[in-house]
Amino acid sequence: MPLLASFFCFAILCVMEETACTWAILGALDREVALLRDRMEIDHIEQAMGTEFAFGTLMGRPVAVACCGVGKVNAAACATWLLCARGCDLILNAGIAGAVGHGLRTLDVVASRELCFHDQDPVMLKYFPARRFFEGDPDLLALCRRVCAKPGILEGAYREGRIATGDRFVADRTTRDRIVADCAPDCVEMEGAAIAHVAFAAGKPCLVIRTMSDCADDDADATYDDFIERAADQSARIVLAMLEEADQ
Repeated sequence: MPLLASFFCFAILCVMEETACTWAILGALDREVALLRDRMEIDHIEQAMGTEFAFGTLMGRPVAVACCGVGKVNAAACATWLLCARGCDLILNAGIAGAVGHGLRTLDVVASRELCFHDQDPVMLKYFPARRFFEGDPDLLALCRRVCAKPGILEGAYREGRIATGDRFVADRTTRDRIVADCAPDCVEMEGAAIAHVAFAAGKPCLVIRTMSDCADDDADATYDDFIERAADQSARIVLAMLEEADQ
């Protein structure tokens, strides 16, 4: 009888391991994933897509964490590998962005109510996925909202809004104004919509979390250097809080 009980316990543990939800977490820069990697219990490392992927547990949950590199193609390649080849259940992209929405300041946070490409030609809307906007997952968005309301998480304000992605670091008023006129985002960055596009195609939940490191204007280069570390670490802290709070 003890042997039979042990077998059933082992079987239950195996099922739990197989069904545990694995969170894929991507940042474009080393700094954006540094805090997460430091807190992880890393089980193993895999090399793929020119990137190092760390698999293990974080806040007691199975995760895969990687620095995907800057830009839409790097982000899409790594998101595809994690969601399709490695079967991760959901994906978060956390990091920094340039604030362009009214009233947004450095160290404020934008969570992706929706995402779009600010450098997309309208002809692309004729082809799959034939849509301009990718919605953030409502459950992940609600979780992010809940943890950001807790004391000590944020240095700035919290907003759920539109994030615009393109292969350009926006650092001048002319480009900023053109993007605002075209798609009215709250912030601009270089990876989020590409990751959301892949998640949409794969049928997996996705959320992008951005802390403002600059205002995407003529002073962006200097402001970015001053705030990148604080902004990146704040986005990582939000992810840690979400992992801790999930399913509670």
